[in-house]
Amino acid sequence: MSINRTLLLFLSALCLTATATAAQPAQAPLSDKPATTAEIREIPLDKVREIYDHEPPQILSHYTAENPASLHPTLRWDKVLGAVAYEIEIDVPNAAPIHDAHIFVAGYNAALPANTPKGDVTWRVRALNFDNQPITAYSPAETMYVDPAVQTPLYPEPLSHFNTGNGTALLYPVYNWVPVHNAATYDVEILTDANVRPDEPAADSQVMGRGVSHWFDWYDDSPRISTQLLYWRVRALDKNGQPLGVFCPPQPMSINPDKPYTVGTLGDSISHGGGDLSYSPSDWEYSYQYYLDFDTINLSDSGDTSQMTLDRFDRDVLPFHLRYLIIMTGSNSLRGWTSADEVISNLASIEEKCRENGIQPVFLTLPPLNPENIKRAFNEPTAENWRERFQKVNEWIRRQPHIDLATKIPEDHDLPYELGIDGIHLNSRGKQLMAEAINEQWASITGQAQP
Repeated sequence: MSINRTLLLFLSALCLTATATAAQPAQAPLSDKPATTAEIREIPLDKVREIYDHEPPQILSHYTAENPASLHPTLRWDKVLGAVAYEIEIDVPNAAPIHDAHIFVAGYNAALPANTPKGDVTWRVRALNFDNQPITAYSPAETMYVDPAVQTPLYPEPLSHFNTGNGTALLYPVYNWVPVHNAATYDVEILTDANVRPDEPAADSQVMGRGVSHWFDWYDDSPRISTQLLYWRVRALDKNGQPLGVFCPPQPMSINPDKPYTVGTLGDSISHGGGDLSYSPSDWEYSYQYYLDFDTINLSDSGDTSQMTLDRFDRDVLPFHLRYLIIMTGSNSLRGWTSADEVISNLASIEEKCRENGIQPVFLTLPPLNPENIKRAFNEPTAENWRERFQKVNEWIRRQPHIDLATKIPEDHDLPYELGIDGIHLNSRGKQLMAEAINEQWASITGQAQP
């Protein structure tokens, strides 16, 4: 679906302080103009708990006297599906507690006072919803042994780990990390060679691409296709552009067109992945491909309109020699100011391209929107006749080889809050329902494709 690539993470950080700006009609990506507090619909805490009802975050970082923390430890915990943010409290002996309620990944780089004594520090964390209300209790207090004399390399701890299961290869990768305290920007490098120094940029001959982020993710805007193993890494910079530490160790990823992928997925951010505002396509629990019974190569790109998906077909699909292509695009167009007929024309052209290249197209019906929640999350309007447009496109899709998502996500009412809090992107449960529909109906597709 439509969304500015970094908006998934930084929107929540801004939503409580931003000034409202009049929404401008747009056909494609949502703007980065979050709603003000006054525009946010209050959701009672008991309702949020009814929806998510999660246990406290599980602590992953354990520092002991044998493995002590430095004064800038990275604290990690298991992500809480459904959380938009996290709140952390750190109690330091003889110093004021550290408190931060604007954490949007499952990790925190702490900056302990220089006079922190050697010994135990305690910390705990809990999950928050879109309105900064807790949806879990605090985790049990974790004791962390600190030794101020310990010197460890400072870098953004990578959170994105590719090629780790079904659907975990992205043509347009998204790189996530734990942000470094006081960092202003981040340098990202995509490497063809892991033999690089951590304390300086790689040579141009070793770099496939570079990016700059102001947040804690970077949505790669170039398709990364290579028959050799690729790597990514990131470092933090201060407000003067000076490094805060070093690059993280190179992280491997493979987007190899020679791998015998049978199935690809093509579309916008619903297929690219992510949801619950703070989770990106490399949070695999928010990708329907992760729950499929078979592996896929994810060729989707966040922000696509149906025209954009059609325009990049030859470049992004044909190198992979697929047998089946699962297609879902057009929601961005239809929620804006593009007619159903134009979207159908684009889908028909994609279908024709598939058949010309020996690929079986498999369309997914479009799940519904929730205009109220879109407005609440993004301060963006939705076309008044969006439902009629969606219905017309879905009627066309149902005359093609298709998977009917309405068997799991009914089309006769708006997208439920518990399946997608922003009204557009299905959350982890929504993505599981998509996968259930595909898994249950896939045999009929493979049967249609037999000679």
